[in-house]
Amino acid sequence: MTRLTFPALLAASAMLASTMLTSCAARPYPAYAIENDAEQVSNVVVSDASLQDVVRVGTALVEQGRNGFRVIVPVRNIDSEQIQVLAQVTFLDADRRPVGDSSNQQVQIIGPGHTVDLEWTSLSSRAADYTLRLAWNK
Repeated sequence: MTRLTFPALLAASAMLASTMLTSCAARPYPAYAIENDAEQVSNVVVSDASLQDVVRVGTALVEQGRNGFRVIVPVRNIDSEQIQVLAQVTFLDADRRPVGDSSNQQVQIIGPGHTVDLEWTSLSSRAADYTLRLAWNK
């Protein structure tokens, strides 16, 4: 029977904990901007690293008016193949808390090298911000 010493057991536990934290902390991933010199887009997250590699997000058009809070987000496929993504938006108040207005997951088919404008409108008077989540349509 092999007996582990306390330092060996402690080192093994630390390695396991580090591995678990690394694998859990990485998701969701921030979307990369279409423009190479732009910062990452904080309002848009992607569910998978492989999706982060093939989509880029442009500067959103955001309008607050009497018809509600409207957001249009350009999403580009930089891959050489057509992709299918699920897009879902959650509207937030000025303190970035959900206002109870979220879209359903919508399938978007984006051809290679193409950009699509994804658009949503919230009728909530409290809507002042948004989070867009992109995932693979599997």
